[in-house]
Amino acid sequence: KIMKVISKKLVRKVLELMKKLAKEEESGDDEDEEADSEEEKKEEKKDKSDEDGTWTKFWKEFNKNLKMGCYEDDSNRSRLSKLLRFATTKSEGKEISLDKYLDRMQESQESIYYMSGDSMEVMLKAPALQIFKQKDIEVLMLSDHLDEPCLQKLADYEGKKFVSIQKADVKLDETEEEKKRFTKIKDMYKPLTDWWKDSLTELTEKGAMKDAGVKIEKVEVSKRLTESPVVVVTSQFGYSAQQERVMKAQAFQNKDQISMMSGRKTLEVNPNHPVVVDLLSKVKANKEDAAAKDIAAVLFQTALIESGYEIADPSALVSRVYRLMSKELGVDPDAPLKEVEVPEDEEEEEEEEMDFDLFG
Repeated sequence: KIMKVISKKLVRKVLELMKKLAKEEESGDDEDEEADSEEEKKEEKKDKSDEDGTWTKFWKEFNKNLKMGCYEDDSNRSRLSKLLRFATTKSEGKEISLDKYLDRMQESQESIYYMSGDSMEVMLKAPALQIFKQKDIEVLMLSDHLDEPCLQKLADYEGKKFVSIQKADVKLDETEEEKKRFTKIKDMYKPLTDWWKDSLTELTEKGAMKDAGVKIEKVEVSKRLTESPVVVVTSQFGYSAQQERVMKAQAFQNKDQISMMSGRKTLEVNPNHPVVVDLLSKVKANKEDAAAKDIAAVLFQTALIESGYEIADPSALVSRVYRLMSKELGVDPDAPLKEVEVPEDEEEEEEEEMDFDLFG
């Protein structure tokens, strides 16, 4: 019992010292941001670039240990959460605390948004991030494989829930006019979304992707897309693309468990994109249009790749791309292959004739 008490006291003392160290560095950073003259800022930035602060050095060396502690230690999780640091869409490559994120949050914002991926560069190009850029909402960028499980274990921070922008349940503030407009758009695109859902169900359960392990929940009009035609998101309790990759890389992976936890995928379509508008008109004209089916399948498979998911059998996508390229070039995609006839070289023929005349 005495050893347990000593152990607890030591852990608490170490956590207090780390919190103090982190707070001192963060308060110093805040003062730097409020510096009046630009010259002072430049000089201070030069000095700081040469040497990182004590807490920054400590975080670089032991951040994985702190994240694991936050994941495993129930009794000290709230204390450890104060020490966590993450890069964001607005932090310019620096890692900031969750307290700093809360200070910069919009007044109407009710959740802490995050996304996971291989690197900052890849995540910044993700379709799921587009509406957050447009609305100027800060998003935590999780590039370490421990980040996402850590936040999921935390669930919330200072009463604000953590919400993945790569999941299907993301909600954003909307005006009454925006809600009415969206309802009308959904009704307009219902023939396309219903047809697309049936088409993808057939593709994933009976067609070329039946062994890929992908299950379709629904196809719906998106609120998060501003540029891309489509995006694939997973269900609320399913693995994100990053988590799927980490689980598949495990030495003792359980394929059945991964398949179960991957969650059903939702395809979201951008109603303002010309490709989607054209596809709607094609489907209204003829639901059995082969070109429309090819386009729908290719869009879904490319959206899976762009959203970070792996395609088990890329041959189905490749063959569809070849078909579309053939049609674009005006070539019959089902035309049989013919061996090319190579004409004989005229110069060789003339030389042979001359040799025959001279020595014949």
